Amino acid sequence: MTITTEFDLECQALGVACAKAKLRLDKKAPQAFKSAFSGYKGVKKFPSYFERKWLSLRLSAVKRGMVVDPLVTPDFLMRITDGHCPVTLEAFDFDGASSRNPTVDRLVNDVTYLAGNMCMLSMRANCAKAEKTFEEVAEIAQQGQARGGLEPVEWMRLASLMYGAWNRAGQRGDPYLLPLAAMHGPGMFTTTSQVVQHLLMRHCRSQVWPESLNVWLDITRRSASSEANFKAFVTALKLEMQVQSPPCNAWLRSDVFEDFVEWYNVCNEAIKEEVESMLLEYQQRTHADANNRQWLNESRYQH
Repeated sequence: MTITTEFDLECQALGVACAKAKLRLDKKAPQAFKSAFSGYKGVKKFPSYFERKWLSLRLSAVKRGMVVDPLVTPDFLMRITDGHCPVTLEAFDFDGASSRNPTVDRLVNDVTYLAGNMCMLSMRANCAKAEKTFEEVAEIAQQGQARGGLEPVEWMRLASLMYGAWNRAGQRGDPYLLPLAAMHGPGMFTTTSQVVQHLLMRHCRSQVWPESLNVWLDITRRSASSEANFKAFVTALKLEMQVQSPPCNAWLRSDVFEDFVEWYNVCNEAIKEEVESMLLEYQQRTHADANNRQWLNESRYQH
């Protein structure tokens, strides 16, 4: 008796979908895909841009023996594409062949196609990243030299994007403090330290001292950290955000980030408690359980 696996079912469904979308038969795809593709005789219709992206992503996955997370849909791919590459900051080029074409990237290459591991990068950024691990990208960023078509600040942005997925994949517990050099897209895996930097940026957009900053001020007091130093750090962050483009470049100022690191390390335990309670409240309110899903498998292959 032949047992049809989830992987086989995905290959069959994808074969039909690609044939229906008038795509070419990929001879390197699994046999179940090719059989379903060749056997389709129904109506054919050109898909939309993000439907093509989605089909292409699923095809890349099955050729690697993987299955794309059901949360990754054409609408999801559209949501994580905000018009600019988060690494190069160049506007995406949606027409023709260009180094600025958007490409779907798995931030951590040796695990699966989960929604939290997905990012839309330009072709230039994706080619530079290639199969590099987070450790390799972080080392390049620390060297401070242009390499592989990316400038030092672009390598730092890439490392910032990869850190959350790398941390989540290995359940490492947020071992490093990195500048939030790039803003994460919807649903991307992040760490506590990245969440705090993001929240501080949101709170610092106000022209006056917002009520939300009092949460961090209370944490500072409870952790016996210097209240004056925290206020000075927040003021410096706010001023840098006003002159930097994009605003997250403020974290690349050594004085701003060093002050953040000093404050974060002293207040670490209280910060973690506060962030975890905020996330739990949000998830309970929105039923947002996607980011709590376990990685499907520690190996490269799901099936």
